[in-house]
Amino acid sequence: MFKASPRTDCPATEWNAAADSFPKAWAWHRTELLDARSAWRQTNDASFYISEVSNKGRIVALVPLVIVMPRMLSGWIGGHLESTGGPAIHPDLPQKSMRKVQECILTELDAIAMKHKIRRADFSVAPLSPEIRAIDRPVPNPLCNFDVKDRSTQSWMLPLQPAAGEDGLWQGLEHRARKQVKKAERNGLSVEMISPTAALLDQYYDLHLKTCVRNSLPPHPRDYFQAIFEDVSKSLLCKTCVVSAGKRVISIQNFLVFKNCALYWTVASDDDALQLCGNDYGIWQAIRHFHAAGLDFLECGEAFPGAMQGKQKGLNDFKKSFGGELYPYYRGSIEYRPVLEGILGIMRSLRKSGAAT
Repeated sequence: MFKASPRTDCPATEWNAAADSFPKAWAWHRTELLDARSAWRQTNDASFYISEVSNKGRIVALVPLVIVMPRMLSGWIGGHLESTGGPAIHPDLPQKSMRKVQECILTELDAIAMKHKIRRADFSVAPLSPEIRAIDRPVPNPLCNFDVKDRSTQSWMLPLQPAAGEDGLWQGLEHRARKQVKKAERNGLSVEMISPTAALLDQYYDLHLKTCVRNSLPPHPRDYFQAIFEDVSKSLLCKTCVVSAGKRVISIQNFLVFKNCALYWTVASDDDALQLCGNDYGIWQAIRHFHAAGLDFLECGEAFPGAMQGKQKGLNDFKKSFGGELYPYYRGSIEYRPVLEGILGIMRSLRKSGAAT
């Protein structure tokens, strides 16, 4: 018999032990990251786990989950669920038990959706999870067992241990990236790779606010970054690259590190960082650091290879320039209120196209 219980019923040490051992799980399944994500505005944790009652309550599945409510008309529109990392199930379950656990997960998701008037649930599978990294043949979206609509995309992944060593990594950079790194060196920039502490938080958040103004984006709550610079860092899940021009910090980049891989996670910088090539220089020095530390991969972020212009093309070109390869980024969604979600989807498309203005 299998039972669904909220994350609050599970000691953090037991939850994290499962996240550490399940090959389907990555850092997003850890309690520190779930606590940090819950610090976002209009967001509440709804994570749960599945236990095997007949086997001393052994944890057999983790489901990282948050409820995100809209800023307006939440009573009518309802919120949506986000599961970054998706369900992670114990790898040694018999096939029959595996299916029962999947059914238990779906039943609990349905109950949460009904209770909170959820309109859809979005799932993603971490490209850096050991299970995905081990794939050597074509496979369907792992979320297909949960009857999701496929929303898969792709991510830039850089192998950090090429046969030619650090020189191979340098040669793997595109001409644009090598040019930027050399320019940063001429500009006299310096880099320090550290484990972030609360002492750096004020500088980071000041740069974060400047970054948001520059890109016309709403800032994240300070509590979110406080969780990163304190709890996430204390659990050795984060490394930070601090880029300076003289004595002035111009860019701070956070990398999420777990299961011998790293993810280019959050970045905050001032205008001078763009002019002095601080962000490019920081990533290159991080690549060198992670290579020397023996890590296997650096994920540079979601890819947009089909973008021909605009912000997505700029982001894709930047991430691609560090020599990564395209890997699948499996995603999917369940629509609980399809008619409403369809109407909202049309409205979002109209806003993006400008037809609604």
